[in-house]
Amino acid sequence: MEETLIAVGVLRQGNQVLIAQRQTGQHLAHFWEFPGGKVKSGETPDTALTREFEEEVGVSPLDWQPLIEIPWQYERRRLRLIVRMSERFDGTPFGREGQAIKWCALDELMHYEFPAANQGVLNALALPDQMMITGAFEDREDGLTRLAAALEDGIRLVQLRSKKLDEAGFLAWAREALALCHEYEAQAVLNGPAGWLRALPEADGLQLSSHALMSLVQRPAETQGKWLGASVHSQAELAKAMEVGVDYVLLSPVKPTASHPDMSPLGWETFAEWVRDCPVPVFALGGVGANDVEKAKEHGGQGIAAISGLWPQPM
Repeated sequence: MEETLIAVGVLRQGNQVLIAQRQTGQHLAHFWEFPGGKVKSGETPDTALTREFEEEVGVSPLDWQPLIEIPWQYERRRLRLIVRMSERFDGTPFGREGQAIKWCALDELMHYEFPAANQGVLNALALPDQMMITGAFEDREDGLTRLAAALEDGIRLVQLRSKKLDEAGFLAWAREALALCHEYEAQAVLNGPAGWLRALPEADGLQLSSHALMSLVQRPAETQGKWLGASVHSQAELAKAMEVGVDYVLLSPVKPTASHPDMSPLGWETFAEWVRDCPVPVFALGGVGANDVEKAKEHGGQGIAAISGLWPQPM
């Protein structure tokens, strides 16, 4: 089945984005969406978006940056949403075709009904471009001190993980870590079984290991209304993650790692190839750090996830 390219543009001002409502008579009438349209013959996605924004909302965006690409299958047609974002434009937006438009705060988007294909866009907008995975620490105080240093440095998405603590010890430490993250308005997910979300309902979500992912039949009920992420290392695991309905994935190893010297790195080209068929944000993991964020984005990723590349070393 031939794939139709749809260019989608997210115009952003601070913490607000421009959304428009589909009109009566259109497919998915009255749903909200980000402006855009079909890429015509001879156009690039960026030129198509510039044309669509001038025709639909009367502005000329100046600097499109990649956000995410989403493959989507309807009953009779296959689409690829090529999503760009810009914070610079000339003009004042208005509904040139009579459609309702509005600036909407990012944390209010959940209250609007979007087509299902847009869920990956909403996830990409809600997630930062770096996820820090907590590494080794000596004791409770040391772990919280390192976490605070990372938060002070701007980390806003944390995966709470410890291979040394038992369940009771981890949950006690994670309770304090979650409170600290939320003081900084950072999101934090737990790496562990879904039942831990019942013990710590203040957590923002759950991170599944590849082993835990492959044992699932369906999405855990405890993750309703929360983030569900999965760590994957193969296309089979990536397909399982989509079947379960995760909100994002960590794909690894992109580069060689000292922690898993037996695993062959994917490399950026394979990373990009696998990401292309994934309708949710993908973080590059394995041998990457803050300097690789733009590289990951250039290859279709949301950004990077890292332990040693982001977890502060002892003071």
